[in-house]
Amino acid sequence: MSTPATARIDTTPVDSRTAAVIEAAEGRAWADLYGAAPADFAESAGLGTTEVAGALVLRWEASGRRYFNRTIGLGVVVPATRRALDDILGGYERAGIRMFLLQSLPHCRPAEYEGWLRDRGLEPFDAQDRIVRGAAPPPTPEPDRAPLDLTIERVSGGARDDWADFVQRTYGLDTGTWLAELHDRPGWHQYVARDQGEIVAARGMHISPGGIAWLGMDAPVPGIMTSDYGPDAAICSTIVSEGLARGARMFIADIEAPSDGLDTPAYEAFARLGFRRPYTRTHWTTRR
Repeated sequence: MSTPATARIDTTPVDSRTAAVIEAAEGRAWADLYGAAPADFAESAGLGTTEVAGALVLRWEASGRRYFNRTIGLGVVVPATRRALDDILGGYERAGIRMFLLQSLPHCRPAEYEGWLRDRGLEPFDAQDRIVRGAAPPPTPEPDRAPLDLTIERVSGGARDDWADFVQRTYGLDTGTWLAELHDRPGWHQYVARDQGEIVAARGMHISPGGIAWLGMDAPVPGIMTSDYGPDAAICSTIVSEGLARGARMFIADIEAPSDGLDTPAYEAFARLGFRRPYTRTHWTTRR
């Protein structure tokens, strides 16, 4: 992964209808993730989801993290309204949540949407590049499964606790038994990369009943938490192959450390796997 990028990622955009399908699929994955939390943990952590104007609104008060208190699909699945914005912001305020994110992307409606965000004291915070691929087989020759010193495995029951501990340590979170609840939950598949037996990276896949696979829960996040993109790229290669075998017809993920030049190792790795980057999502938050 240290060699210069040789595969350029396709940036052909998608239409609004397709964007709505993509965003709704991610929303379903996050809703199911939060829904898997034990009731006592969810209550004590202030964790839950609501739907406002077709968008999923995440809330995890105890985390203190913006990415666990955010909206998905607002203005995309259905047009946003001023009232919907006020309801979302009011909900965060009542919960005492000041670290949150609202998203915008080129497909948000109405055209005044970003102006409404600014009117309410929000400003761009950061961005993510959305990446997607269909059900075509991986390119030939298929990318290497993993560097020679890594092994990639789907998390088994015996490794469940090791995986959960690794994810919690990486993010500095206490999730109790929540992550363990995902192990046998329908649609969820967790993967790890091991170096000499030790877990060095993890990523999950959620396949919705409609066959859309969301790739997330990556730990550590390449480009943000680590400069080594290799383990995550190797996991994603395995996920795509196994996801296709499990009937996935579309895969969606994010590059969380976007580059204007589309030139970090993440773009090459995902391009080699047949992904394209149809749009960028901008996160908005309160002015600092």
